[in-house]
Formats: sequence, C-alpha cells, structure tokens
Amino acid sequence: MRNGIRVMTLTALSAALVALTAAQEEYTLKLQVKEGDVFKYRFTMEIAFGDQSAVFTMNLTNKVIKVESNGDIVIEGSASDGMVKFGEQEMPIPAAPPTRTTFKPNGTPVKVEGGRNPESEKRMARLNSLLFPDKAVKIGDRWSGELKGEGTLPALKAEYELVAKEKVGDIEALKIKVNLQEVAAQSGDSSPMNTPTSMTGFIWIDPKTGMLVRMNGSVKGMPAEGAPMPLDGTITMERIP
Repeated sequence: MRNGIRVMTLTALSAALVALTAAQEEYTLKLQVKEGDVFKYRFTMEIAFGDQSAVFTMNLTNKVIKVESNGDIVIEGSASDGMVKFGEQEMPIPAAPPTRTTFKPNGTPVKVEGGRNPESEKRMARLNSLLFPDKAVKIGDRWSGELKGEGTLPALKAEYELVAKEKVGDIEALKIKVNLQEVAAQSGDSSPMNTPTSMTGFIWIDPKTGMLVRMNGSVKGMPAEGAPMPLDGTITMERIP
C-alpha cells in the first residue's frame, strides 16, 4: 500500500513539474519555413440563413514559393474539392485562381497577388493573419497587434493570449486565444459587405514553423464573394497530410 501511495505521489509530482516547466518555457514566435514547404488543411464553415443552415467545406494548400533575402515569405494558397451543403443538397464550389501572399516573418501580410479580386483577397489575408509579438512569450502572456487602414481596407486590431501547450496529432502545438476586430467600415462605402468583421476563438500553431495546425473560431460579418451579405458562423481548420 505504501509503495502504491509513493508511486502515485511521485507520478503527480512529476506531472506538476512538467506543467510548471511548460508554463515557464519561453517561445520566440515567427514564421520559420523554407522554400518548398507545403501545409494542407481541411476547412469547414457553418453558417445560418434565418431558418436555413449551410456548411461549406474545402481543402486548402499553402506552399512556400520563396523566402526573400530580407526574410519575407511568399506563400501560394489554393483551394480544391469545395462543396456547400444546404440540408441534404450538395453543390460544388468552383475553384478560384491561386493567390500569392507575401508575409513578414512576424506574420504581417504585405502584398497579395492573384485570386479573383486582389483587394478582397488581401482583406481576407489580413483577417486570417496571426501577428506575432516582438519578444519571446510564455504561457499566460498576452500581446496585441494592429494593421493600419490601407486604401479601402479597414484598420484591424487583434488581441492574443498564449494559453497552453497541447499535442495536436504529432505536433507539440501552442494554443493561442484570439480576439480580432476590424475597426471601421471601408471609407465612403456603407454597403453590407463593407461592415466590420470580427473573429474570436483559438488557434494552435507549430512553434517550429509558426504555421497553423488547428483553428476553432466564431466569425461575424465575414465578407464572401458571391454572397448577398456578410456571413456569421463558425470556422474550423485542421492540418491534414
């Protein structure tokens, strides 16, 4: 009995020490990828139209095309196997042309090329960006980021908190709480598609690359090409082989 209690005590103490070590460990967060790296995801968005609901799914592929001498990273994004489901009815989503987005190592998108509408594509890149802090952080730390208004694009503010280190598949990922808000509608245009967008939720990143592993979030007022109005709903993304 005493041996059993001793083993249980040592096991609990070991687990506590592991948790304490993880909480005190510092992480320098930035994009650390190399040319040719490929990251694939399964994207799902569930939305409601009054009494009707719809589910959008597609596969997303991000390929690192180039790492510039100044550290900027060019990533080509493409989508495939898109499908929207209303009730029991399914319809394919036509694939859009690929986009090429240039990011600073801290995650700031600086240029977007390609796609159907580069201006809309850049807005989405800003909404999907993760702005890394300029110093190392540990679990429990918070930081904020901001993107200034640019042309017709609204300013954006984001708040982050590193809440845990969790294993996602084979990856020891960092779980980050996100609260992102566009500050104002595009200047001079009050149409519904130009209302501010917000997103709250959690993302998991690989600290070795700075790339997304998983995301679970709620979005309000998300612009979507072809939709009659901004969309509210939930979004999930999962890294896939």
